Amino acid sequence: TASRSASNFAKAPRALAEAMLANVDPASVTISGGGDQFAVTIAGLTIVFGDALPHGFERLAAAIEARIAFERANAMIAAAGETGVPLWLVSGSSVLARWLAWSRTDRALANALDLTDQAGAAPIVGRFARRARRDLGQMSVKIRVSAGQAVAEQIELSHRVRAFAVLGDKATIRLRRQHLPDTIVTALQKSSKSNDRWRAAEIVDHPFFAAHDFMVFEVRNDGDDAVLELETAWEPLRPIPKAAWAALPRGADPAFPWRPTSREITELYRLAARGEQMMQRDR
Repeated sequence: TASRSASNFAKAPRALAEAMLANVDPASVTISGGGDQFAVTIAGLTIVFGDALPHGFERLAAAIEARIAFERANAMIAAAGETGVPLWLVSGSSVLARWLAWSRTDRALANALDLTDQAGAAPIVGRFARRARRDLGQMSVKIRVSAGQAVAEQIELSHRVRAFAVLGDKATIRLRRQHLPDTIVTALQKSSKSNDRWRAAEIVDHPFFAAHDFMVFEVRNDGDDAVLELETAWEPLRPIPKAAWAALPRGADPAFPWRPTSREITELYRLAARGEQMMQRDR
């Protein structure tokens, strides 16, 4: 309401920028200058508004998104009475969520995470890597977290039949030197709507897949390797406590709850577009 009311009366670029900033902590923002020549420092960025620098309002909107995400992540942690960075604040592949619990790697990943308000990275960043210790039955792992999204860049699942998982927007399993005959690949290509689809455990002999009912979306050969793509979806890596949900506004995204809501995004970029038009008109 504050940003909408302010936007109705914003007649100068600086006033419009201030209207856009209505939903973030004022202590996190520094504004200097006025009129058409001013600068805003927020989320690790200093955005200079002036004749020679276009797209300032668009950059400001992206920085505000980052700051809102950071503030909401902190509010969720406080509401839940947690310390550190809990994994329920990170979203990733549903396959990765189950692998972290199965492999008991969840605590180690959580220990590698940090909160940040930096634009392009907020609210959570981190890197987790573990070398293979075959004598202990531990395979190598590389997981990257940025902007609160976890991507397993590589998980080595086995050293007998070498199998590697990449878990991000897609969940793929690569079986090294396991080229499948075309007849088998064709047989494995079942409709995604069929009730008779293949399960990963029917193709890959590994205790992780035996413990979970992952459905196969696609099977293909890639050179000498066989590649399986599993059905997956983005979700928090751990269930979010009810107390943390209570700290959020209505309309929060179920997969990325700390993000601004769709209504907030619409209003924010509406103001940004108005600001860009204002700056172009005054040039």
